[in-house]
Amino acid sequence: MSRDRNAQANANLRTRVESWREAFLDDVTGINKTLDDMMWHYASFRTAIRIVALANARRESAPPLNQMMFDLMAEGYWSSLFFGIRRLLDGSSAIKGDRGVYSLRSVLKDIEECRNKITRRVYVEWVCEAQYDVEDLRARHWEKLRVAARDRKAVWGDRRIALSEYAHRYFDLLSGVPQSKRSADDVIDAAFFSNVERRLAALSSIADYVGSHIAHAGNRESRRGKTLDYFDIRQARIAVRKVKRVADFIGLVFANAGGAGLATFIGDQFEGLDKPLVTEEDMSDLEDQWRMMNRDIESWSIPIERLLRKFER
Repeated sequence: MSRDRNAQANANLRTRVESWREAFLDDVTGINKTLDDMMWHYASFRTAIRIVALANARRESAPPLNQMMFDLMAEGYWSSLFFGIRRLLDGSSAIKGDRGVYSLRSVLKDIEECRNKITRRVYVEWVCEAQYDVEDLRARHWEKLRVAARDRKAVWGDRRIALSEYAHRYFDLLSGVPQSKRSADDVIDAAFFSNVERRLAALSSIADYVGSHIAHAGNRESRRGKTLDYFDIRQARIAVRKVKRVADFIGLVFANAGGAGLATFIGDQFEGLDKPLVTEEDMSDLEDQWRMMNRDIESWSIPIERLLRKFER
């Protein structure tokens, strides 16, 4: 019976370890997907800002960019950035279940809940999928080298050695235990979680702003003290960099999913920028469409008499 319980406990723990990887690698709402989108949108918006700067430098010889279109683009970028950071900081739900979320806090919370079960041996073998006894790997590899040298044969290096070494080094950092005092029963230092949380809390003002200004129509009281004054593209760079560094570290040590850089576009991301979108002949068409939309929107309003009659029925 005890053996069955241990087997079930081990199976549950392996499932949790797998869920950390899934949180990073899910291609719909995963942490890496959110980060990739944030970095791409950041680079794209910086390009748009540069286009404006170049256009302004030639303002006398070329017409300025259309303010309506740029404002629409900017509004979309800032909402995308703020929502992305809020998603990564979300700590309202667990990583699993009907209301589960993939966020840095949900992953960290799940790891912390089973901290005492994630020993050094479990970490090396289950989380990093490496062999625990690195000295045994080295000894067997040296024996292969000795035999190969004697027989004058080539032999490949054993990559399992490096994997095991890195896994132990990562856990040295997580546990606060130096190499000279390693033990198979070492566990993650509780201070590790508070240290990471301090880094995430530095971005909480953005999450608070989203909650009171974008995701919800906060009233004056709920918005008080939650503005992002003077937040511009420079602060956006700092915010994305901060959250990426935390995500890269957590992904590397707990999900074998180290973060990547800016995605490589298949094609030419600047294609078409050197050509006008519309010509002078197209302007009358745009004006007609604008007037049509104006008439349509005006038709949405219902005279008060008709509105009252509808509610009387």
